[in-house]
Amino acid sequence: MRRFRLGLAVTALAAVAACNTPSVPLPPPDLPSLGFISAGVNLVSAQGKPSTEHSGVRFYVYNISRGDGVITTAAADGSFTTSPFAGSDGDTVQLYYDTTSADRSQDVCVALHVGQPLLSIACR
Repeated sequence: MRRFRLGLAVTALAAVAACNTPSVPLPPPDLPSLGFISAGVNLVSAQGKPSTEHSGVRFYVYNISRGDGVITTAAADGSFTTSPFAGSDGDTVQLYYDTTSADRSQDVCVALHVGQPLLSIACR
């Protein structure tokens, strides 16, 4: 009887573990569709052009250099413009997004340059 219970417990544990597969993170934000615009003295906004990858996601933009950031939701076409946040040329900004089903993308850091294409840099 003891072996039966042990076998049953091991089988149940294996079944639970099999149902709990680790999730694969979403790819990082699509940098060619993103950029920064001036929003005043030492203020910027992040802007996203239409991108199917960003459709309806919640975007997180955090200026690591200044300790300031914003969260915004992209439109159905993936476009968005954030509220202004503190930032100036050369600041390090972290970007990532999550979906309505709570899947999170990989994060990426970029150097803040208004009106220029974004290039990935090391997060520091």
